[in-house]
Amino acid sequence: MPAFLRSTTRVLALFSVLALFLIGLHLSSLSPFPEWRLPHLMPGAAKDKDLAVDIAPGTPPCQQLGQPDDVVVVMRTGATEIKDKLPVHFNTTFRCYSDFLIFSDYEEIFEGYQIHDVLADVDSTLKQTNEDFKHYERLQKLGREGLQADELHGESYESGPVGKNDNPGWRLDKWKFLPMIVQSLKLRPEKKWFVFVEPDTYIVWSNMIQWLQKLDARKPLYYGSEVQIGDDIFAHGGTGFVMSRPAMKMGADEYLKNAEEWHARTAAHWAGDCILGTALNQAGLPLNWAWPMFQGGNPADLNWEDAKGDWRLWCTAAISYHHFTSFEIEDMWGWEQQRIAHSLAKQGKQSFWHTADNILHHREVFKEYILPNITEPRHDWNNVCEGIVPEGEGMSLDECRGECERRKGCLQYSHSPSGCNVSETFHLGTIGEGVTSGWLTDSVMDWMEHMHSCQSRDIKIS
Repeated sequence: MPAFLRSTTRVLALFSVLALFLIGLHLSSLSPFPEWRLPHLMPGAAKDKDLAVDIAPGTPPCQQLGQPDDVVVVMRTGATEIKDKLPVHFNTTFRCYSDFLIFSDYEEIFEGYQIHDVLADVDSTLKQTNEDFKHYERLQKLGREGLQADELHGESYESGPVGKNDNPGWRLDKWKFLPMIVQSLKLRPEKKWFVFVEPDTYIVWSNMIQWLQKLDARKPLYYGSEVQIGDDIFAHGGTGFVMSRPAMKMGADEYLKNAEEWHARTAAHWAGDCILGTALNQAGLPLNWAWPMFQGGNPADLNWEDAKGDWRLWCTAAISYHHFTSFEIEDMWGWEQQRIAHSLAKQGKQSFWHTADNILHHREVFKEYILPNITEPRHDWNNVCEGIVPEGEGMSLDECRGECERRKGCLQYSHSPSGCNVSETFHLGTIGEGVTSGWLTDSVMDWMEHMHSCQSRDIKIS
């Protein structure tokens, strides 16, 4: 090849590499994270540097705490969401549990794990006559491959006022709760505790196992975040709930003894967790209220000042959160493992169980997990400022920040083409196209110091 051609080829190759690099850099600056993630944290966001310790590959720190063999975690999912929402748990949360069950509306081996059909033993006449089971019957014939694109859940926070009521998989979900109690007890009759979760539930496992040790498994106990529909009070399913073996037996007996009644009630209702709570109450077992340890929201959206009576969210141990995407589960789990590893490195396994500092409170989640993300304004981000500035249309971002600085108690602001919003309530928020959000960090720090007056009570036992 002539010398000038070799030279030209080298120049073109170098130019191509440089062009690809610049294109990649440009795209990365336009899109800091994939759209489907909907994260509340930037990947690699700064965390407490004191937590940085090496974790041995293959052995997450949670396993070093000891895995209680009297607890089973029960995951309730469905064929419309399993592909998108379940896999992250195989590499994160499930690695901490000594035992778990996965229930769905279709039996299969999924990525090497047994998925049980929780509706398999439900009355066949009911399945053939109730409209909600048309989706189920089609699943049994065609498998998950037979699902249409509009039937799949994907990763989303969106739902109607009573859940994803336009999705056939969601409408079928209410039928799973009571059979799930029967099947769990049948498959794991020796377990003392049953922890029920959904794929977008996050359980703070280091807290859960400490809390369960303080309870009496010989008693019929039913714990969760209290919700009320009409006169019925029950544990919210997505938040996670806990039942002892005697409680499980009471629920299973009530359902099996009066199956027709509970099928009729379920058909007329939209919330299976409410039906379960009502059945337990009819059997003589009311709910033990476990809010604010159990949270129905994501830390990005919580009202950190929330309280009921003497119980303040800020001061209470964190046991569960809800509405997590797969990325958020992975990120939060990794952060919790770093925290456990840090404690074990300082104190050792024996001391972990006897040190109050090892109880993770909601306030620590805020300080160590949320707070590092507000040092700079965030573009295409909505921090949910509720106060509209009347003269805000046409304001610049700096002017919007100035408006917040002039207002007593203002913690954060957001700016968009429609104007300026401010708020005295803290939210991290989530992706919001065209919105720039910012926080007054000094004001947030002052607010946080004011929040710190907590009593010693942090675990609810009743």
